[in-house]
Amino acid sequence: MTLSRSQTKKVQRAIDQHERHKGAYFWTPFGNAAGRRATERKNTWSVTFIHAGIEYSYQSDVRCSARNYYYKGRFFVNGETRTVRAFRDLLKGS
Repeated sequence: MTLSRSQTKKVQRAIDQHERHKGAYFWTPFGNAAGRRATERKNTWSVTFIHAGIEYSYQSDVRCSARNYYYKGRFFVNGETRTVRAFRDLLKGS
């Protein structure tokens, strides 16, 4: 069973977010505190959808301190933690 167009966009957005931020520990946040909070709001989000009776979920959490940039991306399949590979495999199958 292939993914719908909206599901494909959700999966691709999650993968792109993860790829972009996976090395974020080495980044230095720019700007003032308001800019750092805006970056956090923009990059902290989650998405959940059901495909073939299986629930897929992704959570992106970005935190910025004055000197550090922290990212935690978590992928879930039926509530169990998985790696990004679960989402990549969805795209391969569609």
